[in-house]
Amino acid sequence: MLTARRAVRAHRGFTLVELMVVVAIVAVSATLAAPSFAQMIANYRVRGAADGILGALNFARTEALRRNTPVAFALSSGGSGWSVSQVATSTTLQSRSAGDVPGLSVTSSSAATSVTFLANGLIQSGTQLSELTVASAVNNANTRRIHVFGGGLIRMCDPAVTAASDPRRC
Repeated sequence: MLTARRAVRAHRGFTLVELMVVVAIVAVSATLAAPSFAQMIANYRVRGAADGILGALNFARTEALRRNTPVAFALSSGGSGWSVSQVATSTTLQSRSAGDVPGLSVTSSSAATSVTFLANGLIQSGTQLSELTVASAVNNANTRRIHVFGGGLIRMCDPAVTAASDPRRC
């Protein structure tokens, strides 16, 4: 009986060969999964930046209504930064620097890089920002478009979606 217990104790644990095989399998799996993780992270960054801009546009419109005064949203030059400010006093209400989200580009469909919401929530007439595209420097990363309509409606869509019944379609 005593020898049977010693025999069981001798077989507990892993051998060095078994451990090396497991480490090799994990290393190969991680190497194969790394490119798809990079793609997934790039897509999350694009979506996060687009959500941030969408939130800032909605914030600007809401503040214009709440303060009963025009409030402007403006993109910073060359990057994904933006600011929301009260027009009359030039007081900055919110801002994000372009360095907060590196590797992304935010471009306007026209030369306009700002939009002003009036006290009634509508957009001031004239040359105003109407469409933004948020893209990543990583190849094949998703892009997002943000449309700003004259009545104050702000909508984000996915240009890759083509099905007519899909609400994410542009």
